[in-house]
Amino acid sequence: MSRGGAFDLVGLFHDRGLDLAALGGAYLVMLATVAATLATFAAARHLLVISPNRGARDYAIYVSIALATLFVAIVLENESLPSGAATLHYAAVPQLLLLLGLHLAVWHRQEPWLIALAGSAAVTTVLVGALLALTTSLIGPAYWVAFALLTALLVFLWRKAILTQRAFVTASSIYMSSKETADAASTPQKPWLGLKQWVALVAASVSLAVANALLRGRALEDIPAVDVATDSGLLLFVTTVVCAVPAVSYWLTRKAWMPELTRFMWLAWIVVGFALTYGNYLSSLMPA
Repeated sequence: MSRGGAFDLVGLFHDRGLDLAALGGAYLVMLATVAATLATFAAARHLLVISPNRGARDYAIYVSIALATLFVAIVLENESLPSGAATLHYAAVPQLLLLLGLHLAVWHRQEPWLIALAGSAAVTTVLVGALLALTTSLIGPAYWVAFALLTALLVFLWRKAILTQRAFVTASSIYMSSKETADAASTPQKPWLGLKQWVALVAASVSLAVANALLRGRALEDIPAVDVATDSGLLLFVTTVVCAVPAVSYWLTRKAWMPELTRFMWLAWIVVGFALTYGNYLSSLMPA
């Protein structure tokens, strides 16, 4: 609001880092990313064989969830922190929306050209973001986490759905080379995780508890083991409660365990961990 009581739209945008300079810079970055995406897409269509299989669909699902989480983080930072304190910027939203739209399209239908386009956009987004990080101070920690996650998911896509043309031509089996194998017989779901999954879940929870303590301003050597155990235990407990509701409901209605219960468990853990961690991260950005 202005002094006279009128709505100050310019001031509202300026407080959130949306001025002509920021919008112009974001527009140039988006143009560069689009140009690089088209070049990468042309190379991918010429050099790679892409299978429209379940792995490609899973990749699109994971990337869409990650980008949606990033949008939530952008809103939280800009709406809860003082002006100028946010490390995530609304000016990046149009480019992120394009990336999200491509992956939602792959989620809806898996076509080789569409998978190649979405993957190319993700690759160039990471590369352009890394270049910006090396040359400017615009890239905050949350962006780095998003870039690391996109990179991991691109590796997942490569392993599940992509081969080079040479590997495809020289393979002894077209079906194996294209990574289009017949659906394996589904095993009955169990209401518990395996040993490897529990070890990974506990290790991830402890790491997140340590990260939360660091965000609260404690030195690594000063973090009490009891606090780490408490925070990680809370994370596991809340995750279990979140998963128990749909799992038990599914059992009561269908007398079978919920399909893909393990994936849902990890998704719940990520959501709960984000909720528990991002508040500490925002607090660390607040001026003393």
